[in-house]
Order: sequence, then C-alpha cells, then structure tokens
Amino acid sequence: MRLTVYFPEDTPTIHQWTGESLSIGRLADNDLAIDHDSLSSRHAEIAGVEGAMVLRDLDSTNGTFLNRVQITGEHPLGEGDEIYFGGVRTVFMELSGAEVEAPEVALVATPDLDPDTLEGGRPDGFRSLSPLPPEAKKRDTLTMAAWGSLGLGVAAALYALVVVATS
Repeated sequence: MRLTVYFPEDTPTIHQWTGESLSIGRLADNDLAIDHDSLSSRHAEIAGVEGAMVLRDLDSTNGTFLNRVQITGEHPLGEGDEIYFGGVRTVFMELSGAEVEAPEVALVATPDLDPDTLEGGRPDGFRSLSPLPPEAKKRDTLTMAAWGSLGLGVAAALYALVVVATS
C-alpha cells in the first residue's frame, strides 16, 4: 500500500507499507506520524479487513474525510481515494504484486478544498471540536488609539459646554 501525503506548507511525501494496518496521527509512535496542528494524537487507522483495506476515524478532533465526505466508523478504501486527516490531504494507492515505482507527484488543489480560497484551509462544513479556545484576533492599536482620542475629544467638548452653560 502507498499513501501520498500532501503537506499544506511542504512538498508531498510517499509512505509505503506492507503490514496489516497503519496508524496515523500527530504522535511519533504512530506508524505514520504527521506533525500538523490539525491532526489528533491518534487520528485514524488504515487496516486490512477480510481482504480489503478500510479507513477508520479514531474519534479525531478535526475529522477524517474520505473523498470530501466526513466519515465516522469504518469505510472501505479504493485505488486513488482522497483522504483528509484534519487539514492534511493524502491519496491512497494499492500496490499489487511487485512494488511499483512512485510516480512524480504534483500538488493539485480541488476546487472546493483549495486552501487558498477557504478560511484557514479547511474543508466545507469543518467544525473545530478542540477544547482549546480559538486564537484571539489581533487588535489594531492605531485604530484603537484614534477611537480613544476621539472619545476624549468628545468628553472635553461636553465638559466645556457644561462649564460655559453654568457660568
């Protein structure tokens, strides 16, 4: 079996294995460790079941998508299936007989999963289930200072009006 991993910020890598299963996740003790924030520690597994390869999501935080559909449980895999582990795209290939020479790989963005056109490079329908709070938005200090100055100016003008009106 072969899994081509298309990292969002890097060149693709090809991982081949001949075992009965392949564990995928962020931790180094997985068979395929992918150091990316969108993956869970133990994200998913590909395993041989009754002569066929199946994909299992292991209750990952950001989900596993098979051919653009989020999965739960166990789903059969076929030649060329596209799998997203969180925000990392992969393509599954079955190798029959002798190992096949890996073809030259090019990055191809699918129209509805193009990281440049989607917020944060996430698939449609993505919902973060992370227990961590989202990153706070950066504040524009120049705009905040301008509004503060405007507020002080208005307060000073009102004070001046009150002083003139009472004298």
